[in-house]
Amino acid sequence: MKKFLSVAVAAAAVTTSAVAANMENPLFLPRGGQVYSKTSIGLMYKKTDDTKSQVLNNHDGAKEFPIWRPTQELGVGITDRWALHAIAGYTYNPDIDRKGFHLGRVGTTYRVIDSFDGFVWDLYGDFHLGGMEKMKGALTMTAVGEPVFKYANFSNGRWGYHFGTKFGKKWSEWTMSAFVEGLQTFGNHNNEIDIKQFKAFTSAYVNPYFSTLPDVLSVNLDSTWEINAGANLFYQIDDRWSAGLGFRYNYHATNGLESVYTDLSNSPEPIQEAVAGQLKEYKDMHDHFNEYIWNFTVAYQMRDSVQVAWYIEDTYDTGAYLSSNTTDLKLETGFRLNLKF
Repeated sequence: MKKFLSVAVAAAAVTTSAVAANMENPLFLPRGGQVYSKTSIGLMYKKTDDTKSQVLNNHDGAKEFPIWRPTQELGVGITDRWALHAIAGYTYNPDIDRKGFHLGRVGTTYRVIDSFDGFVWDLYGDFHLGGMEKMKGALTMTAVGEPVFKYANFSNGRWGYHFGTKFGKKWSEWTMSAFVEGLQTFGNHNNEIDIKQFKAFTSAYVNPYFSTLPDVLSVNLDSTWEINAGANLFYQIDDRWSAGLGFRYNYHATNGLESVYTDLSNSPEPIQEAVAGQLKEYKDMHDHFNEYIWNFTVAYQMRDSVQVAWYIEDTYDTGAYLSSNTTDLKLETGFRLNLKF
């Protein structure tokens, strides 16, 4: 009887260990001295909705495809409970000529609890690298003379930090987990706003002195708070195959302009006052949005150190009336190559 129980316990331990070592497992953490890499290539299809921003840009109900979304994650285990990681994600949308890094994080995770019965609790913190790339956009004019802001890339132009916690429980084949995290960004002037079209229109129809403005303005942006949360269910089918189902909620804060950073001292005073007045309209840019993301993953372990995965994500989003990020449909699918060294 003792021998039978010993074998059963050993078998359960081996299975649980296999689950924990699976790089698609939401509670995966590299062992001390272990390096891992996750390389994803995603392809997205979007259909825009009819928010005021899309209508003003004459882009409501438009279909955008293909949208390319490569992602690279790297990590290393310092100890069996402490790891460092970095992740970068890039989006290229040729239909609207919008491209740039949408994701950049460098941070650390510490496993506070890893109990014998499978309960896990992690704490983590990341530097937010949105400031590596300027926020770029253009203030343009519609045919009826209404100004509209159009984003040219995906960076918010701000530095900041994430802090979060993740917890879950591992059984012999099943893993359940959840996480919640906050993001604080710090306002700055790391942006470029192209106003050439706005300047030409206002110079022709409002006041010729607007021609004295530079073609590109920089403004001071507000700091923001954002929050993300989600849950995952993971199943180890056998030694090779596994599958996962997850849900994630992302809240993206509104952008806001505090003041003009570009030196306008050489412009006529009435023009300076007019620009300041125009910027008051964008004190709140009314562009915050929410993402509700379902994802499904199937993975195959080719060797102990090589794994391939296929994933699909379905995103439902809502937002303010000047958001350029809300859609009627947003689907992404792709493949991921996971390596351990």
